[in-house]
Amino acid sequence: MTGTSLMPRAMPHAQTITLADGASVAFAQAGSGEPIVLVHGSLCDYRYWEPQFAPLASTHRVLSLSLGHYFPTRELNCALPFSWSAHVQQIAAFIDEVVREPAHVVAHSRGAYLAFHLARRFPDRLRSVTLADPGGAVQGSDAPGVQAAGKDNPLRARAVALIEQGEVDAGLALFVDSVSRPGSWMQSPYGFKTMARDNAHTLRPQMAERMPAFAAHEAGAITVPVLLVGGEKSPSIFHRNIEWLHQRIDGARQMTITGASHGMNLAHPRAFNRAVLDFVNAQGRTRSSGNGM
Repeated sequence: MTGTSLMPRAMPHAQTITLADGASVAFAQAGSGEPIVLVHGSLCDYRYWEPQFAPLASTHRVLSLSLGHYFPTRELNCALPFSWSAHVQQIAAFIDEVVREPAHVVAHSRGAYLAFHLARRFPDRLRSVTLADPGGAVQGSDAPGVQAAGKDNPLRARAVALIEQGEVDAGLALFVDSVSRPGSWMQSPYGFKTMARDNAHTLRPQMAERMPAFAAHEAGAITVPVLLVGGEKSPSIFHRNIEWLHQRIDGARQMTITGASHGMNLAHPRAFNRAVLDFVNAQGRTRSSGNGM
């Protein structure tokens, strides 16, 4: 979720739009070229990708997305359901209505779970997907995973209870430390803490959703180019998910950010950005070669 590096101030304010299905999302945009859509995970929003925004926008059109219910769209979506499937539909609609051409999607944690299902259901919207420490559970595992429903995850239930009792930082610390390393919340920069506080309300509906485990037949059906990125020091569930997906997604690439935990893109932005750009640019070269250019 987090890291110790400062979050740079290179990202413009987001604009809010209403999609055709009535959901409101927000996004910041810069650059030109093949589009890269950045999708955040739990407790985050478009600001999560500040360390990636300017570097990626130097060579690509970059759109950093806030999904419905996350800052700054909370009040705009209060009558709409919060669910992983609704968020997958929102990303697809965003690509259709705003990006208007196939995009490279770079996604983290719960967002990477969404991007997996985006690749499965809407491959024509995508040029590639980068899944950074994908959350969720894998088929056949008895571990509930960080994205399991609340009744299966007492730690998350405790985090939500603390937040709803007014002990917001205590609840956020419990959750963030559980998906990164002990002490991560305390070491987080001010910008990350502000963002997490702005999205603390999303943990309750997220706790209520049940996200199906990654299934082998679904992974095997993915045809979009996939990069799996893990943090060397991330909790074991993320290593397990990456290994499982790497074995089942045909042609998937895998790499590890040395020294990083779950918030690899924040703590080690140069290594993360280089991995993303190398992969994205390789897809362009592959298409050019395939066209005989």
